[in-house]
Amino acid sequence: MNTSTEAVKQLQDALDAAQRATDVIDNLLAEHDYQDVASLTAQAAASLLSSAIALMQSQDESAMEFFDITEDLMEAVYNIIDGEIDDD
Repeated sequence: MNTSTEAVKQLQDALDAAQRATDVIDNLLAEHDYQDVASLTAQAAASLLSSAIALMQSQDESAMEFFDITEDLMEAVYNIIDGEIDDD
């Protein structure tokens, strides 16, 4: 049966996985060309998952804070990409 509790559990599992992936990306044995962008993107995904969890728990103010964090992270991604394009 699908319940909001089950949805929160699934979202929390996904959040945990995204956070673990970010940790791996940030601690690669060999540096990767797109490691910084991948890390920021994974952090943004985790922030969006946190927003979804907050929304499912009727915590709209918290969800909006996570949306703001996501927006900042994605802005950082675009800044890096734009900087790389300008360098070429």
